[in-house]
Amino acid sequence: MQDGYVHSNGLKLHYYRTGGDLPQVVLNHGALDDGLCWPRVVEALRTDYDLILPDARGHGLSDTGAGEYSSAARAGDLIGLIEALDLKRPVIGGHSLGADSALYAAALRPDLISGFFMEDPLITLPGEPLFGGPAGQGNQFGLKQLRNALKLIKTAPKFLSLHLGRRLIPSGPPEVIESWLESKRRVSEDFIHTLEDPAWLAGDVDQDLFGRVTLPGLLIYGDREKGAIVSEAAADRIAAHIGGLRVVHLAGATHDIRRTQFEGYLEAVGEFLQEVLG
Repeated sequence: MQDGYVHSNGLKLHYYRTGGDLPQVVLNHGALDDGLCWPRVVEALRTDYDLILPDARGHGLSDTGAGEYSSAARAGDLIGLIEALDLKRPVIGGHSLGADSALYAAALRPDLISGFFMEDPLITLPGEPLFGGPAGQGNQFGLKQLRNALKLIKTAPKFLSLHLGRRLIPSGPPEVIESWLESKRRVSEDFIHTLEDPAWLAGDVDQDLFGRVTLPGLLIYGDREKGAIVSEAAADRIAAHIGGLRVVHLAGATHDIRRTQFEGYLEAVGEFLQEVLG
């Protein structure tokens, strides 16, 4: 893939791109990942689409957010990237934090975008911990274990990090585990520090925001008992406020849906892209 930089929303943002005279899709990674964390998705879609994979602020090779990681700031980055690259109404999608960025951008600038899809976005109902299952028990944001795992990955010998990666992504092929581990080594200390008090994790359903979304959309969610964020009740609430939203539940999927239920994920995303972009 080619790569490059754009100046967007006051930051220097790095991106990867497959290129070609093809319909455009922007893939926004989740927290602690980066633009290289889509290897299987890229291989599956690159012959049909020009894939643009940015490193979010504080991740990969992009500038840090200097403590600012709000939804509005990240959406502004994404909008600026679309304008700087002169993209032609791409579909924008993402995982977790990146899904949240895509949703906000779709609400703020529908004139720039054809549609959006979300893989387990940061949306919960009041009273729900961010993560379901053991990850959320006794931990409001479910991030204590994540910080500990991140510290191990950054400091431990590679063979120990690989062992951890295989435990956390047991069904992941080697290229998925390698990209996941490498992204953790590149994430900025500034972003890691925000995990101590993650005010940017709003979580609750924003009915006013959802009411502004008019574009075709897709929500993919997994199982709360396996650590996913979006519950069935939250998915129903989101669909009630975004007209025409397609909702797909993939049984057995964790928060990392494309890593644990790849075939189902690819089928849902592929059908959506075909309908929106042709």
